[in-house]
Amino acid sequence: MRAAEHQPVPEIERTLVQVVLYVRILGFAWMTLLVLVTWFTDPDADRVVVAAAELAAAIWTVITVRAARTPSIMRTWQFVALDGAIALFVASASFVAGAGDLFHGGYPISWLAVAAYAGGMRLAIAASMVLAADQIFGFILTDRSLVATTGAFVFLVYAVIFGWTIDTLRRNDAQRRAAESALEQERTARALEAERLELANELHDSVLQTLQVVRTDADDPDRVRYLVRSEERAIDRMISRYRHPGPQGFEAAILAVRDEIEDLYNVEIRTVIRDDVPLTPPIVAAVEATREALTNAARHSKAPIVNLYSEIESDRVHVFVRDRGIGFDPTTVEEGRGIRHSLRQRMTDSGGTFQIASVPSQGTEVEITSGSFS
Repeated sequence: MRAAEHQPVPEIERTLVQVVLYVRILGFAWMTLLVLVTWFTDPDADRVVVAAAELAAAIWTVITVRAARTPSIMRTWQFVALDGAIALFVASASFVAGAGDLFHGGYPISWLAVAAYAGGMRLAIAASMVLAADQIFGFILTDRSLVATTGAFVFLVYAVIFGWTIDTLRRNDAQRRAAESALEQERTARALEAERLELANELHDSVLQTLQVVRTDADDPDRVRYLVRSEERAIDRMISRYRHPGPQGFEAAILAVRDEIEDLYNVEIRTVIRDDVPLTPPIVAAVEATREALTNAARHSKAPIVNLYSEIESDRVHVFVRDRGIGFDPTTVEEGRGIRHSLRQRMTDSGGTFQIASVPSQGTEVEITSGSFS
C-alpha cells in the first residue's frame, strides 16, 4: 500500500476519482435528505434501522474520501466488495425498517460509479444486477406493485452511463498518450538524425579537409604541427559539446580560454577536464583566474607545453596549471607578476583560494579552487 502511495497518479485517474467522489457525496446528500423526511414523516419506520443506515453511509463516505487520496486503493477488489456491502445494506434498509418510501436515495448508485472506476462497464453492470436483484427481492417481500419493481432497473441505466463514460475517457487518454509517445519518438529520431548530419558535416569540413592539407604540406613540419593542433582543439570542443549539450558551462569556457592563449602565445596547452558545471559567479571567477595563470605560464615559463587539469570535489572546482619551464622564486617576483592582485585577490573575493608553487629551473604549479557553486 505504501509503495502505491509514492507512485505518480495519471491526470485522467485523478479526474475520474474526483467524479466518483462527487457521485458518492451527492448520493449521500440525497440519502440524508430522504432519511430526514422519513424520520419526521413516517412514524412506522424503525428509527434504529434508519439511523444505522445513515451512520453506515456517513462513515463509508468519509472512508471513500480518504481512500481517494490513493486511487489505486479504490481499484482493488476488497474496496469494491466492501463498498458494495455498504450499498446493499443501505439499499435494503428501507425494507427492513418498514418505511413507506425508499430512503436510500442515490447512495447505492454511487457504488456503480466505484465499480465502473475499478473495472469499467462490465463490473458496473454486474454491480447493477446485484442491486436490482436486491431491490426486486425487497419489493416482493413488502408487497410492492409491479410498476415499483421495474424501477430497480434504473441501476442498469446508471451502470451503462458510468461504465461507458469511464471506459471512453480511459481509452481516449490511452490513445492520446500513445500519440504523444509516437510524436516524441519521431522528434527524438529527427534530432538524432540532425545530430548525425551535423557531426558528419563537421568531420568533413574540419578533419577531412585538414588531413588533405596536411598531406599537401607534409614537407612543412611547422605548418603540419599547427594544423594538427588546431584540429585537435576543434575535436576537443566538439566532444565537449556532445558530452554536455545545452547551455555552455565550465568546460566550454575553459576550452575557449585554452584556445585563446594558444593562439596568442604559440604554446601547446594539454588539457584534461574531468567534469562540467554551470557558469555561476564563483566558476566564472575560477575561469578568469585560469586565464591569468595560463597567460603567465605562456609568457614567462618559456616551456613549449603547459598542462591544464581540472576536477570537481564536493561543490568546488579545482584547476591545476603546470609547466616545466624556468620557474621563479614566488617570494621575490610575486608582486611583479601581478599574482597577488590578479589571481589571489580575485579568488578570495569569490570565496575561493589560490596557491602557487615554483622552483627555479624546475617549473611552476598553480592550484585554483573556486568558491562553492551549490
